[in-house]
Amino acid sequence: MTMTTPELTKDAVEEILCRVPATNLKRLRCTCKQWNRLFKDDERFAREHCDKAAKEVLALMLTEKYRICPTSVNLNGDVPSVEVKSGLSLPDPHFNNSCQFDIAGVFHCDGLLLCTHEGTPRYGSQIVVWNPFTGQTRWIESGNRCKEGKRFVLGYYYQDKNKSCSKSYKVLCLSPFGNDTEIYELNSDSWRTIPDGEITPGYYISDSGHMVSLKGNTYWFAREIAKPHLGISLLGFDFQTEKSSSFCLPLPYQGPLYEILSLSVVREEKLSVFIQPDYTSKTEIWVTSKIDNTTTKGAVSWTKVLSLDLNPDLQITDQVKFLLDEEKKIVLCCERWMVMEDETKSFDKIFILGEDNKVIEVSFGVGITEGCWPAILNYVPSLARIELAGGKRKRGD
Repeated sequence: MTMTTPELTKDAVEEILCRVPATNLKRLRCTCKQWNRLFKDDERFAREHCDKAAKEVLALMLTEKYRICPTSVNLNGDVPSVEVKSGLSLPDPHFNNSCQFDIAGVFHCDGLLLCTHEGTPRYGSQIVVWNPFTGQTRWIESGNRCKEGKRFVLGYYYQDKNKSCSKSYKVLCLSPFGNDTEIYELNSDSWRTIPDGEITPGYYISDSGHMVSLKGNTYWFAREIAKPHLGISLLGFDFQTEKSSSFCLPLPYQGPLYEILSLSVVREEKLSVFIQPDYTSKTEIWVTSKIDNTTTKGAVSWTKVLSLDLNPDLQITDQVKFLLDEEKKIVLCCERWMVMEDETKSFDKIFILGEDNKVIEVSFGVGITEGCWPAILNYVPSLARIELAGGKRKRGD
């Protein structure tokens, strides 16, 4: 007697595939044309995959060569190691895609990268929202905003309380001091001005260079305008209300005005802060409890993960970018060292810091001081679809 295996229904196959991690789906594209179309063009499947699939967290580097590079981090074994790989491809439409777009700044949100340049005439006035996993891009006209040195961040909100519906993405543009604020809505393809004081009511942004996205909201350091002596707090910006008053968490340590601070995301669940008071060798890494879209100040707490006593020669600056492996208690710091004998040269380095105060140094680039500042960030591959101008959607919406 011949035994046959019953064929799975189309719905059953899709239910299985939407639980497969994103990087594995990429390898399945060539299996059949139907699956390839499903992964690339079906927005409904993309939303279900975002809700159901296991999240993978990868490391990316922005190098001195204006490229985004996947970074392999091996924390197993006796000697942790880091390898910066070749850059991802982002063709520049200004040159008929024959050249690569030079990325001077990058911001990660929901598997999408918001990439900016330095406002040079070569690139006109466009910035780009890019999904490096699917290759989809959305080029945005930014006027003179890049030339003015403004900061761009990306966020989203759900259009109703049902999380299976589409996300609406916005770009927030603000000056280094948090004023002159504008918002760009991808679904309407338009910029609009937000009056000063409405973005952070009662607070001012203390350092717009350290901003991160978690579950659609953007977080930054801020001080209360009426009580600046109370120190720095962590403020969350809600892209639905376009205000940040609903989340304000004082930092675990309040020191002088000019301590070294940096902010990072831990496995898309928590926030971590890097604190080095008084520019000393004393360093502390603190982590919040889990944060979601309903979190308020009273529901979040801080836990110290690492307390380090580093060699002052390590030259950690207030430009430091870092990633934390909370389980292994290891921090990756990305820094630029200037060459004192030749101010036109610099060395970009990654430092692996552990609770034993040992430091492993990895050099990954030799650049010039005018090159873009290196950065390291977590990236979560996803099938997130970028809204087209006018709110148009891909098939399957």
